[in-house]
Amino acid sequence: MSEEKHNPREDELFMITIIRMNGIPLAKMKVHPEQTVGELTHAIKVAAQATELDLLLAFDSEVLDVDEMLHEAGLYEGCSVTAIRFPELFIAATYDDGVTKIWSAESGECERTLAGSVDAAVTAVSFAPTGLSLILGCMDGAVGLWSVPTGNLIREYQGHGAPIFAVAASPNGKLMATGSSDRTAMVWDFNTGRCLKVFNGHRGSINCLAFAPDSKSVGSGSEDATLKLWSVDGKTRDINMSGHQGSIQAVAFSPQGKALSSGSLDGNVKVWSVKGHLDWSLPSPGCSVCALGYSPDGMNLAVGGTDGNCRIWSVGTGSNILTIECNFGYPGNIKSVAFSPAGTLLATGSQDGSLNIWSSQTGQLKHQMQAHVPDGQLRPSGVFAVAFSAGPVPPQPGARLNQKKKANQMSSVN
Repeated sequence: MSEEKHNPREDELFMITIIRMNGIPLAKMKVHPEQTVGELTHAIKVAAQATELDLLLAFDSEVLDVDEMLHEAGLYEGCSVTAIRFPELFIAATYDDGVTKIWSAESGECERTLAGSVDAAVTAVSFAPTGLSLILGCMDGAVGLWSVPTGNLIREYQGHGAPIFAVAASPNGKLMATGSSDRTAMVWDFNTGRCLKVFNGHRGSINCLAFAPDSKSVGSGSEDATLKLWSVDGKTRDINMSGHQGSIQAVAFSPQGKALSSGSLDGNVKVWSVKGHLDWSLPSPGCSVCALGYSPDGMNLAVGGTDGNCRIWSVGTGSNILTIECNFGYPGNIKSVAFSPAGTLLATGSQDGSLNIWSSQTGQLKHQMQAHVPDGQLRPSGVFAVAFSAGPVPPQPGARLNQKKKANQMSSVN
Protein backbone atom coordinates (compact mmCIF):
# COMPACT_ATOMS: atom_id res chain seq x y z
CA MET A 1 0.00 0.00 0.00
CA SER A 2 1.46 3.36 -1.03
CA GLU A 3 2.10 6.06 1.54
CA GLU A 4 -0.59 8.77 1.63
CA LYS A 5 0.90 12.20 1.12
CA HIS A 6 -0.52 15.23 2.90
CA ASN A 7 0.80 18.42 1.30
CA PRO A 8 0.81 21.24 3.87
CA ARG A 9 -0.80 24.64 3.35
CA GLU A 10 1.52 27.63 3.07
CA ASP A 11 0.88 28.64 6.70
CA GLU A 12 0.83 25.13 8.19
CA LEU A 13 3.66 23.53 10.17
CA PHE A 14 4.21 19.86 9.45
CA MET A 15 6.28 17.02 10.91
CA ILE A 16 9.14 15.24 9.13
CA THR A 17 11.64 12.58 10.26
CA ILE A 18 15.39 13.01 9.78
CA ILE A 19 17.17 9.70 9.24
CA ARG A 20 20.74 8.51 8.71
CA MET A 21 21.96 6.60 5.67
CA ASN A 22 21.38 3.33 7.52
CA GLY A 23 17.73 4.23 8.09
CA ILE A 24 18.09 4.93 11.83
CA PRO A 25 15.98 7.96 12.85
CA LEU A 26 17.90 10.95 14.15
CA ALA A 27 15.06 13.29 15.04
CA LYS A 28 11.52 14.41 14.33
CA MET A 29 11.17 18.08 13.45
CA LYS A 30 8.31 20.46 12.86
CA VAL A 31 9.04 22.60 9.83
CA HIS A 32 7.40 25.35 7.80
CA PRO A 33 6.65 24.95 4.06
CA GLU A 34 8.50 28.18 3.24
CA GLN A 35 11.56 27.25 5.27
CA THR A 36 14.54 26.63 2.98
CA VAL A 37 16.54 23.44 2.79
CA GLY A 38 19.58 25.41 3.92
CA GLU A 39 17.73 26.61 7.03
CA LEU A 40 16.60 23.05 7.80
CA THR A 41 20.16 21.79 7.40
CA HIS A 42 21.43 24.41 9.85
CA ALA A 43 18.68 23.50 12.35
CA ILE A 44 19.67 19.82 12.18
CA LYS A 45 23.33 20.64 12.84
CA VAL A 46 22.44 22.88 15.77
CA ALA A 47 20.17 20.20 17.26
CA ALA A 48 22.95 17.63 16.89
CA GLN A 49 25.53 20.05 18.34
CA ALA A 50 27.62 19.51 15.21
CA THR A 51 27.61 22.89 13.47
CA GLU A 52 31.06 22.19 12.00
CA LEU A 53 29.79 19.24 9.94
CA ASP A 54 29.01 19.54 6.24
CA LEU A 55 25.60 17.93 5.68
CA LEU A 56 23.55 17.20 2.60
CA LEU A 57 19.84 16.43 2.72
CA ALA A 58 18.34 13.90 0.34
CA PHE A 59 14.70 13.20 -0.42
CA ASP A 60 13.18 10.87 -3.01
CA SER A 61 16.71 9.79 -4.09
CA GLU A 62 17.82 13.35 -4.93
CA VAL A 63 20.07 15.79 -3.10
CA LEU A 64 18.08 18.87 -2.17
CA ASP A 65 19.08 22.37 -3.23
CA VAL A 66 19.86 24.61 -0.24
CA ASP A 67 17.86 27.45 -1.83
CA GLU A 68 14.67 25.40 -2.27
CA MET A 69 11.76 25.95 0.05
CA LEU A 70 10.52 22.74 1.62
CA HIS A 71 7.23 22.75 -0.27
CA GLU A 72 9.16 23.24 -3.53
CA ALA A 73 11.29 20.20 -2.64
CA GLY A 74 8.11 18.12 -2.32
CA LEU A 75 8.33 17.44 1.41
CA TYR A 76 5.06 16.53 3.13
CA GLU A 77 3.63 15.53 6.50
CA GLY A 78 5.29 12.33 7.80
CA CYS A 79 7.99 12.05 5.12
CA SER A 80 11.60 11.07 5.84
CA VAL A 81 14.63 13.13 4.84
CA THR A 82 18.11 11.59 4.85
CA ALA A 83 20.98 13.55 6.39
CA ILE A 84 24.30 12.62 4.79
CA ARG A 85 27.71 13.80 5.96
CA PHE A 86 29.68 15.26 3.04
CA PRO A 87 32.09 14.17 1.85
CA GLU A 88 31.91 10.56 3.01
CA LEU A 89 33.36 7.54 1.24
CA PHE A 90 31.09 4.55 0.67
CA ILE A 91 31.66 1.11 -0.78
CA ALA A 92 28.99 -1.26 -2.07
CA ALA A 93 29.48 -5.03 -2.04
CA THR A 94 27.23 -7.68 -3.57
CA TYR A 95 27.02 -11.21 -2.20
CA ASP A 96 26.10 -14.53 -3.76
CA ASP A 97 23.00 -14.96 -1.57
CA GLY A 98 21.27 -11.90 -3.07
CA VAL A 99 22.26 -9.35 -0.41
CA THR A 100 23.93 -6.01 -1.14
CA LYS A 101 25.60 -4.00 1.62
CA ILE A 102 26.77 -0.40 1.60
CA TRP A 103 29.67 0.27 3.94
CA SER A 104 31.36 3.39 5.21
CA ALA A 105 34.94 3.18 4.00
CA GLU A 106 35.97 5.50 6.83
CA SER A 107 34.43 3.70 9.81
CA GLY A 108 34.10 0.18 8.37
CA GLU A 109 30.45 0.09 9.50
CA CYS A 110 27.57 -1.17 7.39
CA GLU A 111 25.34 1.77 6.53
CA ARG A 112 22.62 0.04 4.52
CA THR A 113 21.60 -3.53 3.66
CA LEU A 114 19.45 -4.36 0.66
CA ALA A 115 18.26 -7.73 1.88
CA GLY A 116 15.44 -9.83 0.54
CA SER A 117 15.01 -7.39 -2.32
CA VAL A 118 16.06 -9.93 -4.92
CA ASP A 119 15.61 -13.67 -5.23
CA ALA A 120 18.94 -14.46 -6.86
CA ALA A 121 22.65 -13.78 -6.41
CA VAL A 122 23.63 -10.17 -7.12
CA THR A 123 26.48 -10.48 -9.58
CA ALA A 124 27.18 -6.88 -10.60
CA VAL A 125 27.05 -3.43 -9.01
CA SER A 126 27.68 0.16 -10.03
CA PHE A 127 27.06 3.44 -8.25
CA ALA A 128 25.33 6.15 -10.25
CA PRO A 129 27.55 9.24 -10.58
CA THR A 130 25.42 11.11 -8.02
CA GLY A 131 26.17 8.45 -5.38
CA LEU A 132 22.49 8.33 -4.38
CA SER A 133 21.49 5.26 -6.37
CA LEU A 134 22.92 1.85 -7.10
CA ILE A 135 22.55 -0.39 -10.16
CA LEU A 136 22.33 -4.10 -9.36
CA GLY A 137 22.43 -6.98 -11.84
CA CYS A 138 21.31 -10.48 -10.82
CA MET A 139 21.59 -14.11 -11.80
CA ASP A 140 17.87 -14.24 -12.66
CA GLY A 141 18.32 -11.58 -15.37
CA ALA A 142 16.88 -8.74 -13.29
CA VAL A 143 18.43 -5.27 -13.37
CA GLY A 144 17.30 -2.70 -10.83
CA LEU A 145 18.09 0.85 -9.77
CA TRP A 146 18.00 1.17 -5.97
CA SER A 147 17.92 4.23 -3.74
CA VAL A 148 20.89 4.40 -1.38
CA PRO A 149 19.18 6.64 1.24
CA THR A 150 15.93 4.62 1.41
CA GLY A 151 16.94 1.16 0.20
CA ASN A 152 13.91 1.11 -2.12
CA LEU A 153 13.69 -0.05 -5.71
CA ILE A 154 13.38 2.97 -8.00
CA ARG A 155 13.22 1.39 -11.43
CA GLU A 156 13.62 -1.92 -13.26
CA TYR A 157 15.26 -2.44 -16.65
CA GLN A 158 13.73 -5.37 -18.50
CA GLY A 159 15.21 -6.89 -21.63
CA HIS A 160 17.68 -9.64 -20.82
CA GLY A 161 16.41 -13.17 -20.45
CA ALA A 162 19.49 -14.63 -18.82
CA PRO A 163 21.89 -13.92 -15.92
CA ILE A 164 23.44 -10.45 -15.72
CA PHE A 165 27.21 -10.49 -15.30
CA ALA A 166 28.04 -6.79 -15.72
CA VAL A 167 26.48 -3.36 -15.17
CA ALA A 168 27.93 0.13 -15.59
CA ALA A 169 26.72 3.72 -15.25
CA SER A 170 27.97 6.24 -17.77
CA PRO A 171 30.16 9.02 -16.33
CA ASN A 172 27.75 11.67 -17.67
CA GLY A 173 24.91 10.11 -15.66
CA LYS A 174 22.59 9.74 -18.67
CA LEU A 175 23.11 6.08 -19.59
CA MET A 176 23.70 2.65 -18.13
CA ALA A 177 24.87 -0.58 -19.74
CA THR A 178 24.28 -4.24 -18.97
CA GLY A 179 26.01 -7.42 -20.13
CA SER A 180 24.45 -10.88 -19.97
CA SER A 181 24.96 -14.56 -20.65
CA ASP A 182 22.43 -14.10 -23.48
CA ARG A 183 25.49 -12.77 -25.41
CA THR A 184 24.16 -9.22 -25.70
CA ALA A 185 25.09 -5.87 -24.22
CA MET A 186 22.34 -3.29 -23.82
CA VAL A 187 22.52 0.47 -23.33
CA TRP A 188 19.65 2.13 -21.48
CA ASP A 189 18.36 5.60 -20.78
CA PHE A 190 19.21 5.90 -17.10
CA ASN A 191 16.21 8.05 -16.18
CA THR A 192 13.43 6.41 -18.18
CA GLY A 193 14.57 2.78 -18.29
CA ARG A 194 14.13 2.69 -22.08
CA CYS A 195 16.52 0.43 -24.03
CA LEU A 196 18.42 2.53 -26.55
CA LYS A 197 20.87 0.03 -28.08
CA VAL A 198 21.33 -3.73 -28.26
CA PHE A 199 24.82 -4.90 -29.21
CA ASN A 200 25.18 -8.38 -30.71
CA GLY A 201 28.35 -10.05 -31.88
CA HIS A 202 29.90 -12.02 -29.04
CA ARG A 203 29.71 -15.81 -29.30
CA GLY A 204 29.70 -16.30 -25.53
CA SER A 205 28.46 -14.69 -22.33
CA ILE A 206 29.40 -11.07 -21.73
CA ASN A 207 31.29 -11.20 -18.45
CA CYS A 208 32.33 -7.57 -18.06
CA LEU A 209 31.84 -4.13 -19.55
CA ALA A 210 32.77 -0.51 -18.96
CA PHE A 211 31.93 2.93 -20.30
CA ALA A 212 34.62 5.12 -21.80
CA PRO A 213 35.20 8.32 -19.78
CA ASP A 214 33.41 10.38 -22.46
CA SER A 215 30.36 8.04 -22.29
CA LYS A 216 30.43 7.61 -26.09
CA SER A 217 31.52 3.97 -26.21
CA VAL A 218 31.29 0.74 -24.21
CA GLY A 219 33.95 -1.95 -23.97
CA SER A 220 32.85 -5.55 -23.36
CA GLY A 221 34.74 -8.77 -22.62
CA SER A 222 33.33 -12.21 -23.30
CA GLU A 223 33.57 -15.89 -22.61
CA ASP A 224 34.54 -16.21 -26.30
CA ALA A 225 37.95 -14.60 -25.43
CA THR A 226 37.27 -11.46 -27.49
CA LEU A 227 37.02 -7.81 -26.55
CA LYS A 228 34.69 -5.42 -28.37
CA LEU A 229 34.40 -1.65 -28.38
CA TRP A 230 30.87 -0.52 -29.20
CA SER A 231 29.92 2.98 -30.38
CA VAL A 232 27.04 4.32 -28.30
CA ASP A 233 26.35 7.41 -30.40
CA GLY A 234 26.94 5.63 -33.74
CA LYS A 235 29.53 8.17 -34.84
CA THR A 236 32.45 5.74 -34.84
CA ARG A 237 32.78 2.14 -35.99
CA ASP A 238 32.62 -0.83 -33.64
CA ILE A 239 36.00 -2.47 -33.02
CA ASN A 240 36.84 -6.16 -32.43
CA MET A 241 39.97 -7.19 -30.52
CA SER A 242 41.33 -10.70 -30.11
CA GLY A 243 44.47 -12.13 -28.56
CA HIS A 244 43.41 -13.86 -25.35
CA GLN A 245 43.25 -17.65 -25.16
CA GLY A 246 40.63 -17.79 -22.39
CA SER A 247 37.45 -16.15 -21.18
CA ILE A 248 37.81 -12.42 -20.50
CA GLN A 249 36.75 -11.68 -16.92
CA ALA A 250 37.52 -7.97 -16.53
CA VAL A 251 37.81 -4.80 -18.59
CA ALA A 252 38.74 -1.26 -17.55
CA PHE A 253 39.24 2.03 -19.40
CA SER A 254 42.12 4.26 -18.43
CA PRO A 255 40.80 7.51 -16.88
CA GLN A 256 42.12 9.46 -19.87
CA GLY A 257 40.12 7.19 -22.21
CA LYS A 258 43.07 6.31 -24.43
CA ALA A 259 43.48 2.67 -23.39
CA LEU A 260 41.27 -0.32 -22.58
CA SER A 261 42.69 -3.15 -20.46
CA SER A 262 41.45 -6.73 -20.37
CA GLY A 263 42.11 -9.59 -17.94
CA SER A 264 41.50 -13.25 -18.77
CA LEU A 265 41.39 -16.74 -17.35
CA ASP A 266 44.45 -17.39 -19.52
CA GLY A 267 46.41 -15.41 -16.90
CA ASN A 268 47.19 -12.45 -19.14
CA VAL A 269 46.43 -8.75 -18.91
CA LYS A 270 46.49 -6.87 -22.18
CA VAL A 271 46.35 -3.12 -22.76
CA TRP A 272 44.78 -1.98 -26.03
CA SER A 273 44.50 1.39 -27.70
CA VAL A 274 40.93 2.51 -28.28
CA LYS A 275 41.67 2.11 -31.99
CA GLY A 276 41.95 -1.64 -31.45
CA HIS A 277 45.74 -2.13 -31.46
CA LEU A 278 47.49 -4.16 -28.74
CA ASP A 279 49.88 -1.76 -27.04
CA TRP A 280 51.47 -4.07 -24.45
CA SER A 281 50.90 -6.99 -22.10
CA LEU A 282 51.70 -7.43 -18.42
CA PRO A 283 53.76 -10.42 -17.31
CA SER A 284 51.47 -13.27 -16.33
CA PRO A 285 50.97 -13.53 -12.54
CA GLY A 286 50.88 -17.33 -12.88
CA CYS A 287 47.14 -17.53 -12.21
CA SER A 288 43.88 -16.58 -13.86
CA VAL A 289 42.87 -12.91 -13.76
CA CYS A 290 39.41 -12.06 -12.38
CA ALA A 291 39.44 -8.31 -11.74
CA LEU A 292 41.00 -5.05 -12.98
CA GLY A 293 40.91 -1.44 -11.82
CA TYR A 294 42.79 1.74 -12.78
CA SER A 295 43.85 4.29 -10.22
CA PRO A 296 42.11 7.67 -10.77
CA ASP A 297 45.30 9.22 -12.19
CA GLY A 298 45.74 6.31 -14.61
CA MET A 299 49.27 5.62 -13.43
CA ASN A 300 48.57 2.24 -11.76
CA LEU A 301 46.52 -0.84 -12.62
CA ALA A 302 45.28 -3.26 -9.95
CA VAL A 303 44.96 -6.92 -10.97
CA GLY A 304 43.05 -9.48 -8.88
CA GLY A 305 43.81 -13.16 -9.41
CA THR A 306 42.68 -16.64 -8.46
CA ASP A 307 45.71 -17.02 -6.18
CA GLY A 308 44.20 -14.63 -3.62
CA ASN A 309 46.57 -11.78 -4.42
CA CYS A 310 46.06 -8.31 -5.83
CA ARG A 311 49.01 -6.92 -7.75
CA ILE A 312 49.42 -3.23 -8.52
CA TRP A 313 51.36 -2.50 -11.70
CA SER A 314 52.92 0.74 -12.86
CA VAL A 315 51.43 1.70 -16.22
CA GLY A 316 54.50 3.79 -17.02
CA THR A 317 57.14 1.12 -16.39
CA GLY A 318 55.13 -2.12 -16.62
CA SER A 319 56.58 -3.23 -13.28
CA ASN A 320 54.83 -4.82 -10.30
CA ILE A 321 55.12 -2.17 -7.56
CA LEU A 322 53.01 -3.83 -4.87
CA THR A 323 51.52 -7.26 -4.12
CA ILE A 324 48.78 -7.56 -1.50
CA GLU A 325 47.94 -10.96 -0.02
CA CYS A 326 44.22 -10.26 0.21
CA ASN A 327 43.35 -13.63 1.73
CA PHE A 328 46.38 -13.57 4.06
CA GLY A 329 48.12 -16.40 2.24
CA TYR A 330 45.07 -18.56 1.60
CA PRO A 331 43.93 -19.21 -1.99
CA GLY A 332 40.66 -17.74 -3.19
CA ASN A 333 39.50 -15.80 -6.22
CA ILE A 334 39.70 -12.03 -5.97
CA LYS A 335 36.44 -11.33 -7.77
CA SER A 336 36.55 -7.54 -7.75
CA VAL A 337 38.93 -4.62 -7.11
CA ALA A 338 38.28 -0.87 -6.97
CA PHE A 339 40.35 2.22 -6.20
CA SER A 340 38.80 4.96 -4.09
CA PRO A 341 38.05 8.25 -5.91
CA ALA A 342 41.21 9.81 -4.46
CA GLY A 343 43.29 6.71 -5.27
CA THR A 344 44.66 6.27 -1.75
CA LEU A 345 42.57 3.18 -0.94
CA LEU A 346 41.95 -0.12 -2.69
CA ALA A 347 38.98 -2.39 -2.02
CA THR A 348 39.07 -6.12 -2.76
CA GLY A 349 36.23 -8.62 -2.68
CA SER A 350 36.91 -12.34 -2.57
CA GLN A 351 35.08 -15.57 -3.26
CA ASP A 352 35.71 -16.60 0.35
CA GLY A 353 33.52 -13.72 1.55
CA SER A 354 36.22 -11.27 2.61
CA LEU A 355 35.86 -7.56 1.87
CA ASN A 356 38.95 -5.56 2.70
CA ILE A 357 40.17 -2.00 2.25
CA TRP A 358 43.91 -1.44 1.84
CA SER A 359 46.33 1.43 1.48
CA SER A 360 47.15 1.49 -2.22
CA GLN A 361 50.62 2.87 -1.42
CA THR A 362 51.77 0.45 1.29
CA GLY A 363 49.33 -2.46 1.16
CA GLN A 364 48.45 -1.91 4.84
CA LEU A 365 45.02 -3.24 5.82
CA LYS A 366 42.77 -0.30 6.73
CA HIS A 367 39.44 -2.04 7.26
CA GLN A 368 38.29 -5.66 7.24
CA MET A 369 34.53 -5.61 6.89
CA GLN A 370 32.50 -8.11 8.85
CA ALA A 371 31.79 -11.18 6.75
CA HIS A 372 28.21 -11.70 5.66
CA VAL A 373 26.94 -15.08 6.90
CA PRO A 374 23.35 -15.89 5.81
CA ASP A 375 20.93 -17.20 8.40
CA GLY A 376 21.27 -20.94 8.87
CA GLN A 377 24.67 -21.04 7.16
CA LEU A 378 28.11 -21.65 8.61
CA ARG A 379 30.22 -20.08 5.87
CA PRO A 380 30.21 -16.48 4.61
CA SER A 381 28.67 -15.62 1.26
CA GLY A 382 31.18 -14.84 -1.45
CA VAL A 383 31.65 -11.25 -2.60
CA PHE A 384 30.81 -10.90 -6.29
CA ALA A 385 31.49 -7.22 -6.90
CA VAL A 386 32.60 -4.00 -5.16
CA ALA A 387 32.24 -0.33 -6.10
CA PHE A 388 33.38 2.92 -4.49
CA SER A 389 31.48 6.19 -4.27
CA ALA A 390 32.50 9.53 -2.80
CA GLY A 391 28.89 9.92 -1.72
CA PRO A 392 26.26 12.34 -3.00
CA VAL A 393 27.36 15.43 -4.87
CA PRO A 394 25.81 18.74 -3.76
CA PRO A 395 23.93 20.45 -6.60
CA GLN A 396 24.76 23.96 -7.71
CA PRO A 397 22.52 26.42 -5.83
CA GLY A 398 19.34 26.94 -7.82
CA ALA A 399 20.04 24.06 -10.22
CA ARG A 400 17.04 21.93 -9.22
CA LEU A 401 14.71 24.95 -9.33
CA ASN A 402 15.91 25.82 -12.82
CA GLN A 403 15.37 22.23 -13.96
CA LYS A 404 11.82 22.28 -12.59
CA LYS A 405 11.08 25.59 -14.35
CA LYS A 406 12.33 24.18 -17.66
CA ALA A 407 10.27 21.02 -17.18
CA ASN A 408 7.16 23.10 -16.45
CA GLN A 409 7.79 25.26 -19.53
CA MET A 410 8.17 22.16 -21.70
CA SER A 411 4.97 20.61 -20.33
CA SER A 412 3.02 23.84 -20.95
CA VAL A 413 4.30 23.96 -24.55
CA ASN A 414 3.26 20.34 -25.12
